[in-house]
Amino acid sequence: MRGFRKRDFFYGFGVLVITILICAIVGALSFSTLFLDPVGQVIKSFHFTDSYFYIENNSEDISDANTDLVLYDLSGCYSRAEIAGAVQNLYDKGARTIALDVIFGGTSSHNPADNDSLMNVMTRCHDRIISASRAVPTADGFYFESSFFAKEAGCKEACINIENDIVRTFSPNLNFGDTCVQTFVSAITEMAYPQEHKEWIEKKDKSSLINYKHVFIDQWHIYDDIPDEEIKDRIFLFGDFSDLRDFHSVPIEVDGMRRISGTTIHAYAITTITKDRLITQMSEENGMILGFIVSFLFCVVCCQVTEKYDKIAGLVMNVYQVVLLLILAFIGGITFLKLRYDINLVYAMLGIGLAGFSTDLWYYIITTRPYKFICRKLSGKKEQPAAVPAAVVAEEAVSTEISVDSTENETNNETIESETDIEITENETDTTENETNTESDQPLP
Repeated sequence: MRGFRKRDFFYGFGVLVITILICAIVGALSFSTLFLDPVGQVIKSFHFTDSYFYIENNSEDISDANTDLVLYDLSGCYSRAEIAGAVQNLYDKGARTIALDVIFGGTSSHNPADNDSLMNVMTRCHDRIISASRAVPTADGFYFESSFFAKEAGCKEACINIENDIVRTFSPNLNFGDTCVQTFVSAITEMAYPQEHKEWIEKKDKSSLINYKHVFIDQWHIYDDIPDEEIKDRIFLFGDFSDLRDFHSVPIEVDGMRRISGTTIHAYAITTITKDRLITQMSEENGMILGFIVSFLFCVVCCQVTEKYDKIAGLVMNVYQVVLLLILAFIGGITFLKLRYDINLVYAMLGIGLAGFSTDLWYYIITTRPYKFICRKLSGKKEQPAAVPAAVVAEEAVSTEISVDSTENETNNETIESETDIEITENETDTTENETNTESDQPLP
C-alpha cells in the first residue's frame, strides 16, 4: 500500500468528527427517546473485566484463600440475646473485628431483656464493633437507618449501600447530597488493616474494581461450635445468608451463582484490598484520549483504503476492523491478567466500529456543493474538484474512451457518407455528359 498523504490525515480528521457527532447525537437522544435508550444501556454495561474474571476463574491454578475472614451466618436465629452471646464470645476469644452487616431496628417488637442484653454487649465491645447503616431514599431525599444501639453504645457506624445494578466496584466513601459517609468495607479495613487501608486511600481512586477471582473464605453458622484457635485475630462478618433481599447480581458466577449475599460481596472487596489484589483502572479521561487517538489513526487508514481499492474497499475496512478489535482485546486481557491494569478500551472500540460508516458519509459530503463552497471561501481560490476514489476515476476514464470511440465512429460514418455522395454525383455528371455527346453525334435534319 502507498504511503500516507496529507490529504489522508485531513480526511481522517473529518471522519473522526463525524464519528464523534454520531456518538453525541445518540447520547443526547437516549435521555429523551426510549427506542435509543438500549444503545446507552449496552455501552454502559459493556465491561471487558467480566470476561477477564471468567477466564481467570476457569484456569486450573486457582489457590487463593483468605484465612483472616470468616463469614458468620445468622440465618434462622431471631433471638437478640443469642446474638449478643455470640458477639461476647468472639470478643473474649480475641476476634480482631466484628462487623455486623445486619441492622437491628426498633425495640418494640422484641423482648426488652434481649434488647438490653444486646445493648450491654455492644457497649462493652464497641472498640472492635462496626455497626451497619444504610441510606434509604424518600420523596424528600433520604434518611439513614441504623441499629438502635449504635449511638448510645458508641459503635463505629459505616454505610452498607452498594450498587443497585451489577456490583463491580466499591469505594472509600459514599455521597448522599451534601452528606459523605464511610463505607462498610473502608471502615473494616481501617480497623483491621490500617496500613493496607492507608495505601488504598493514597491511590485517590473514586472507586476500585472488586476482584472476583475465586477465593476460599471460611463460613460458620451462629449455632456451630467454633474452636478457639479459629477465632483469635480474625475478622467476623455477620450476615443473614438466607435473606434474598440482600442478594445482588455480580458479573460472573461466584460459587455457582450470579446473585450472592451482600456480605459475601463485602468479603471479596476486603480481600481485594488486603491480599494484594487491587486492580489499577485507567481513568475515564485517559480512556477517552486513547479512544480519540486510536480512532483517528484508524480513520486515516479507512480514507487511504477508500482511495486505493476498487469496489472491495468496504470489505478491506471490515477486515481491518475485526483484526484491530481482536488485537485491542488481546492487549487488554494481557495487561489485566498479568499486570492488574484495566485499560479503558470502550471509546477506542466504539470509534473503530463506527469508522467505516463515517468514512462513507465523509466521501459523500465532499461531493456536495456546501463543502465545495466552504473550501473555496477558506482557500480564496476557485473551486477545485473534490478528490474522488480511484475507482470513480477509472470509471470516468472508461466512459471518456467510449465517448471518444463513438465520436470517431460517427465522424468516420459521416466521411463515408460524404464520399459516397460525391461518387454518386460524379456518376450522374458522367451520365449527363454521355447523353450530351450522343445527341451531338446525330446528324441534323
